Amino acid sequence: MKKTDKNSFKSPLANRKKSFDKYYNYSAETIIKRVLKYAWKSKTLIFVSFLFLILFTYLELFQPKLINSLLDDHLLGVQTTWSEADTGVEFGGKHYVKIEKSDIVDEENIISIIYYDNGYYYIDGVAYSSDIKEFNATTGQFVLKNDIVVDGKKLSNEELKLFYSPSIHPIIRIIIIYGALTLIIIVLRYLQHVFFLTASMRLTLDIRKDAFEKLNRLPMKYFISEPSGKIVTKITSDSEGARGLYEVIFSILTAVISLIMVYVELFRVNWKLTLLTLLATPLILLWMTVYRKTNNKYHHRIREMNSIINASMAQYVDGMSIIQQFNKEEEMTNEYDGLLKTNYNNKMKALKINSLFGGELLLLIQNALIALIIYYFGRQFLSAEGAITAGALYLCVTYINKVFEPIREIFANLNSLEDSFVASTRIFDLLDQEEDKYLGFNEKPNFKGDIKFEHVSFAYDDTKVLKDINIHVKPGEFIGLVGHTGSGKSTMMIVLQRFYDLQEGKILIDDVDYMNYTKQEVRSNIGYVLQEPALFSGTIKSNITFGIDATDEEVEKVLEMIGAKKFVDEYPDGINTKLEYLGSNLSTGEKQLISFARILLRNPAILILDEATANIDTETELMIQKALKILAAGRTTFVVAHRLSTIRNADNIYVLDDGMIVESGTHEKLYNLNGKYRAMYEAQYGNSHNKN
Repeated sequence: MKKTDKNSFKSPLANRKKSFDKYYNYSAETIIKRVLKYAWKSKTLIFVSFLFLILFTYLELFQPKLINSLLDDHLLGVQTTWSEADTGVEFGGKHYVKIEKSDIVDEENIISIIYYDNGYYYIDGVAYSSDIKEFNATTGQFVLKNDIVVDGKKLSNEELKLFYSPSIHPIIRIIIIYGALTLIIIVLRYLQHVFFLTASMRLTLDIRKDAFEKLNRLPMKYFISEPSGKIVTKITSDSEGARGLYEVIFSILTAVISLIMVYVELFRVNWKLTLLTLLATPLILLWMTVYRKTNNKYHHRIREMNSIINASMAQYVDGMSIIQQFNKEEEMTNEYDGLLKTNYNNKMKALKINSLFGGELLLLIQNALIALIIYYFGRQFLSAEGAITAGALYLCVTYINKVFEPIREIFANLNSLEDSFVASTRIFDLLDQEEDKYLGFNEKPNFKGDIKFEHVSFAYDDTKVLKDINIHVKPGEFIGLVGHTGSGKSTMMIVLQRFYDLQEGKILIDDVDYMNYTKQEVRSNIGYVLQEPALFSGTIKSNITFGIDATDEEVEKVLEMIGAKKFVDEYPDGINTKLEYLGSNLSTGEKQLISFARILLRNPAILILDEATANIDTETELMIQKALKILAAGRTTFVVAHRLSTIRNADNIYVLDDGMIVESGTHEKLYNLNGKYRAMYEAQYGNSHNKN
């Protein structure tokens, strides 16, 4: 036995890497406009979502002010200046109330409470913790920076509670308000998220709907040139990428709105500090620009490679029987692993870039700004005039952190932005494909089946497959088309069904140029049976009716007419039997009979069978031929034949060779002609002229 060359096996994954670096010519502006056009269909949801965003962002900015008040006015507010009054905190037989430094007229009848060395002290007159130079614990005296010595007394816990007593109710009120605002913010965030995601999912739904409808308008050449796995990836995965782009754009817009609102509040707290923080803006923008450009090419490659992997996996699964037949499991596994490793390497490069120039760098800038705040207020603290309260410092640090929250959100979306741009270009590439022409359906024309090919020539690329074809088929004739592989017989039927546009010549149906009809109108009069019948998920009945209303009785009638009812009745559920994937629980002959029943139920004027008996045994072929006689009765029938016995009784047989009709006539005529037909016939059946 001759040893098979290991290199003779053609891998279904071969040459899949050639499209690895394919890029689509779409600008970012174009892609964004198209995504926003889809998003605009849900403009009400988006508007309400933005409204909720503004509301909860404002409330989130208001909450730190409550904490500021809680700290400065109440929890730490006891450390301030108190003046004698008619009412207020009773201490030492007198009543005291808080006063602002600006309200001090004289320092008589005034005390100050300060925190020093883990204790609270009160002294007569005006003093602050920052004024203290040293403290003598033995005498209880404070030496101020101006060398003035003042007496101090440490407050007991009970005395300290007296000064805190005016703040109890305000503290409770602030806590209640803070809690209520938190609940409101949670509700607003939830509603904003729901409205935002609803609009997002509608966008995906609209794009997928348009993409699926687009498939119905694409010419057949697109499906031949584009792997099915890649098309599926575009509609499923890449449509999610377009949704991701919308979400990224929305997130960036919300981040910008939040950023503006935070800066407005920060300006109100300390405009000088705000201007200092803006010094980091050019650095952040430069860093983001460089990062985005560096990471861009890897996301293009990753997305394209994901599509290649999906397409390759689909081919691998479809070709599993061939792979196992040739014992190529290990080779195919290694080849598929190569694709995975390539994708892995691209992802690792993107990950390294993200690790080196990602969130850690942003955290460094954020911490640097916080250090700037500490330095800024630390210097002010050295002078009594510029001392800052704890609450004010908390407010500034909180707002600075809130400045970086939207910046971090923008940065986190940069990777998604690039990935989403790539995905969007791919789905829009599908949506922008040139559509098939002459589509539409007005009403089904009543063809009689008179067909003429007049000087028809056709080429898929530069090489002509059909060359000046001229035939005339009268209504109801049974026509056989034979010839070696590549002779053009199947192409004749493809052109007749207008899967490709006619390039040269004319095809007349009932003496009317079939270009006067839409493609759907022509196909509505043609029944087409493939070598591999196309069955879909569902039942035997749903595959026979395939979108038209028909009763069980009508379905069973057509099955009985073609002799298929017997095998259907053997199933417990009859015509309601569930079919497995691609009808794998049926034999090839049973599949063909179902496809015959599907055609018979529609009653077309023209019937085409393309190698319909090529893959079945002789016994099944006899059953199919009987069904074919029923199906072809009264119809113009074309049979692209591999087994010449199928077309032995044809009214006319056309023999094609290299795109031309070289012989035509009945079986007897062609056999006696002693030409190509006879050579093919005897190659199949020897010299037995009477073979049935």
